[in-house]
Amino acid sequence: MNRWPEPCRRRAISLLVTEGSTMTRFSRMTVPAVLASLGILAAGSALAQAKPSFESLDKNGDGKISLSEASNDDALFVAFKSLDSNKDGELTREEFAKYK
Repeated sequence: MNRWPEPCRRRAISLLVTEGSTMTRFSRMTVPAVLASLGILAAGSALAQAKPSFESLDKNGDGKISLSEASNDDALFVAFKSLDSNKDGELTREEFAKYK
């Protein structure tokens, strides 16, 4: 997933617009403004792609991730049904290992 988190996009756009340019004249942007914007977008992209650990999602410590626990990570929540190979409504470590 190559989505940037909303706060990172807003900050990058803010820098692009306010650091020596206007919405219609990006040719006057300063080099530091461009570099700062690219850095913020790259950091946001890395955060968006980070996979949470099994332990961080298993809130009750029972060794399984329920659908409720999976809802803390949007991508895992969407993939939950396909990852749950035995269809018991919980992900084991082995099932979670297939999550990318």
